[in-house]
Amino acid sequence: MADRATIRVAVPKGWARGVLAGLEAAFAGWALTTVLTMLAYLSLRSNTWMNDTTPRDALGLGGDLWVAVVGGTSVVQGVHYRAIPTLVGVLLVVLLRLLLRTTAGFPRSSALFAVPGFLFTSWFLSGASGSHSQWWTGTVGAVLIPLVGSLWFIASSFSRDSDAPAMQHWISGGFKMGGLVSLGGLLAAATVVASSVAAVVALVAGWDRMGGIQELLGASSGVDTAFIVGVQVCFAPTVVAWAGAWWSGAGFMTATDSLHSPTVVGPGPIPPIPLLGAVAQTAPGNWVLLVPVALGVVLGVVSSRVFRRSHVLHQCAQGVLASCVFALVVALWMWSATMSLGSVRLASMGPRVGWVTLALCLEVALPATLVALATHPTTRALVGQGAGRVRSEG
Repeated sequence: MADRATIRVAVPKGWARGVLAGLEAAFAGWALTTVLTMLAYLSLRSNTWMNDTTPRDALGLGGDLWVAVVGGTSVVQGVHYRAIPTLVGVLLVVLLRLLLRTTAGFPRSSALFAVPGFLFTSWFLSGASGSHSQWWTGTVGAVLIPLVGSLWFIASSFSRDSDAPAMQHWISGGFKMGGLVSLGGLLAAATVVASSVAAVVALVAGWDRMGGIQELLGASSGVDTAFIVGVQVCFAPTVVAWAGAWWSGAGFMTATDSLHSPTVVGPGPIPPIPLLGAVAQTAPGNWVLLVPVALGVVLGVVSSRVFRRSHVLHQCAQGVLASCVFALVVALWMWSATMSLGSVRLASMGPRVGWVTLALCLEVALPATLVALATHPTTRALVGQGAGRVRSEG
């Protein structure tokens, strides 16, 4: 009688190092927010509006800020607040990517164990230290941050495997092209060429308005000013996302009744946040959409040279995968830039995630894919053969 086939399920070697990397990243992020909160408390406790604040309150606020970093919600007097300091999240992804280098000598799947390590540590720290936060609401961010870092590590390790099959190469190329179009295109090229330029121009144009809002906050010393500016710096990727949403044409909301886009200027008052003084006061029109389209064409030319595949079907599959990666990254990026700072008008602020994602896919990802396919040698050869046949047949 033949032996029955068996399937063995085993934990990959190096899983403990993956868990440890996630644990260390979560603890480092929590410690950073807590230490900065305590330093801010010690610097500002002499202010009259801090008379009723104790060190224990400051420690609880540090826990609440950690929940905010992973996308959680805090409830104060029945009002829900959510504002993700996205720059801290980006730094945590980079930190986790560096910590996962300890798993380089083990199977790539061991890096994924950073996700439960980060998640359970985040849950524990949120529940143990937060005073107003709902620890379970940070689950999505506590999964996404280590997942992005792990996938980044895994995707980068694919490119170092020269003996991998051809399919693995174009899958890896698709991830890289998606990174070029989304992270490299929006967070680098679009950030430098479009979003950052728009943000800098808006900051310069609205400097006086920002200064007026700053005065309303009652900053009485250099420490107060540094604290207010430092808090806003933590939202730098959010500011870039709002600028990108504006350039896409879909726009963003400064309140539930105030939309700002190239064709619409919200009439309602803006919240007392200095950075919002840079919001555009006019609507230039739909010609702004030509900027992301031009960016997509440029990225298509670049990708056709850097990520070209010998087979046109592989090129097409790579483009489709890159577009999917692009859409996913943009959706997550725009979601992280949404916030809720109160009730009624301030219950929903930030980009309109679905419309912005769709607009940028049509304006950036689609032109990039079409240009890469149109410039492929096989496509040009087929076009040349068709043109030759037309000429020969009169």
